Parts: sequence; structure tokens; C-alpha cells
Amino acid sequence: MTHSLLRPWSLGSLQLDGPLVLGPMAGYTSLPLRVLCRRAGADLVVSEMISAQAIRQRNPRTFELMATCDAERPVAIQLFGADPQVMADAVPVVEGAGADVIDINMGCTVPKVLRADAGAALLTDPDRAVEIAAAVVERARVPVTCKIRAGQFHGDDSYLELARRLEKVGVAGIALHARTVRQGFTGDADHRYTRALVEAVRIPVIASGDVFAASRPQEILEETGCAAVMVARGVVGRPWVFTQARAILAGDVPPRDPDAPLRFGIALCHAQMVQLQMDSRLAMHQMRGQLVAYTRGLIGSIGLKRRFSRVQSLEEVLALMQGYLRGERD
Repeated sequence: MTHSLLRPWSLGSLQLDGPLVLGPMAGYTSLPLRVLCRRAGADLVVSEMISAQAIRQRNPRTFELMATCDAERPVAIQLFGADPQVMADAVPVVEGAGADVIDINMGCTVPKVLRADAGAALLTDPDRAVEIAAAVVERARVPVTCKIRAGQFHGDDSYLELARRLEKVGVAGIALHARTVRQGFTGDADHRYTRALVEAVRIPVIASGDVFAASRPQEILEETGCAAVMVARGVVGRPWVFTQARAILAGDVPPRDPDAPLRFGIALCHAQMVQLQMDSRLAMHQMRGQLVAYTRGLIGSIGLKRRFSRVQSLEEVLALMQGYLRGERD
């Protein structure tokens, strides 16, 4: 093992220190989690997807989701939409919000996104997908990337030709979720698709899919030759996975998962940052699933998980944590 897997790379004019990327997740990758992941060792973080149409309509919640800060940079803001002009018009707004990269979502399989002819629906209309990418690239002052899937079904390699066309219109990098559209999030990600994409284009490829173990980024980098690896669901309740993965890439022994007091401190910091962004009740509603995830692997945490799934306030979160540390478990 050498240190080469921690080598710098670039997306257009943007220089990145290493190959670890926090992937976009709706309802999860808001500003607080992105800051925590940058502190833990992520080299680039990506926002949850933002509707270009909602930007045009000046939706207040959308502008809240676009909030960025210096502590998380470099940060990519992910856009989705079906109209090239609407997508292009969103570019200066997103750049004004602090985006260092603009990522175009061409891989989301959520039904309401597909019904709007956005996300993975663009893979069935490659001409429009390329038109959207070209319009965004022409308007943008920052690098533009696209996140796609490995075709519609097993054996469909049309994603490779789409990637080549995206490269030709100036896209600086492509993230590939190594599942087909039909798979959604079922079955296993197949990074043979990633390897094929690396061989098909000259721009950087970011691998995505089933990166749960801290050792997985190293394996995928070596298996595929990709430039970077995206961690998404594997980071929920575990922002320290970036610290562990970074140690492995450097040839060092990764630190163990934090003990209960330390992980509660991280979780509490996360919850506090979320509450600073919104109404307390809404903040706790958003944090419930993540608080439950923070308890993964803790002995005797079944009762704690149940209570975290119903918390109403930050004070209640703190009290539950203190009770667990005092041995109040069931």
C-alpha cells in the first residue's frame, strides 16, 4: 500500500486534496452534516438536490437548503430539473449561494422526480440531458458535474455514450451510481460499470454505490481506477467514516468507532446545528432518524433508539444521552 490513493485531483479549475466525497442525500446532506463530514476528512461535500424550478419560483425553503459556509468548502450544490433554460437561469443563484461546483442530477429514481422528466428520466432522453448540461456549462463560472446511473437495465451501456457527449459539452466530471434505473436502491452496486466508464471518458469519474465500510473506498479506487469515491448512506450516523477511510488510504491503522460519550458529543453537535437553522420541532423531526443511526453498535441501545425516534426537543435528546451514560437502559 502506498500513499498514492490520497493524491490530489481536479474538477476543471478546482483542486481537491483527496478522493473522498460526501454524496447528496435528500433530507440528510444539509449544512450541518456537510460541515461534520468536512471536519472528519471528506475532500468535497455535495448538497441535497435543489429544484431549479423552485429557485425560479423563489421558494423560501429552497433558499434555506442552499445555505453554505466557509467551513465546508469546497462544496457542490446539486440541481435537478427538466428545462435547459430554467436550469441555466438557476446557475448564478447557486453560485451566489457559494457553490464551488454545480452538479446536475441525472440519476434520481424518486417517482415525483421522474414524473417531472428530471433525474434519471433524462437518461431516456440523452439529447435533452446533453442540452441541459451544455446550457449549465455555458452559464457557469464554476466546474459542472453530472451524476448518472448505469443505464436503464443490466446490459444497457447507453450511459457510456451519454458520458462521452457530456464530456464534449464541457462537463468537468461524472459521478456514477453503479446501479441501473430499474434497480433503484435494490440489489448490489456493480462497480464493473464504473470501470467501464473510467475507460470511456477522460474526465474524472466519481464512484457511488454501496460504500458502507471504511475500507470500501480503497477497494473501489483500486478496482476501477476512478478519481474519487462518494459515500452517501454509509455516512448517516457515522461522519467519522471519512476519518477511518482516510487513514486506510494513507496506509495507517484506522481509528475505532467512537465510544458512546464521543459519538453522543458529535450527534449533539449535529442536532444543535440543525436546530440553529430552523424551528426546534422541525429540527428534531429531521434529526430523529439520524440520532437513531448514531446509536448503531452501542450495547443496550434498543430503548434509546425507540426514544430517539420520538424526541421533541434538544433538551430531551441530551437527557436521553445522559441517562444512557448513567446506565439507564432497557
